[in-house]
Amino acid sequence: MGAASGFTVDVSSGGFCAELMRVFPKGTAVKGSLLVDGQEFPFSGRVAWAKQGDFRLNMRGRMGVTFTDAPEELRRTFGVGPGGTPLPAPGPFPHGRG
Repeated sequence: MGAASGFTVDVSSGGFCAELMRVFPKGTAVKGSLLVDGQEFPFSGRVAWAKQGDFRLNMRGRMGVTFTDAPEELRRTFGVGPGGTPLPAPGPFPHGRG
């Protein structure tokens, strides 16, 4: 399907929502990387849901991606330790969650 870049919103230890001009169908396997505070984290995942945008109006679509493989450091960054145990909040969340 080729390379795609977009914006991520609502990132968590389990996955994220991405806004793209072209979204992939539900069930599509994806690989990529997330850039968090200048550090790049590779991941593998699967599209859990997708909503098409409108090219005529230059509106991006959205898709939810569930991680199938992500580094432990990425999971810790978003508040989950080994085995999915929540970690204490470090204070204000600087990663643009929303």
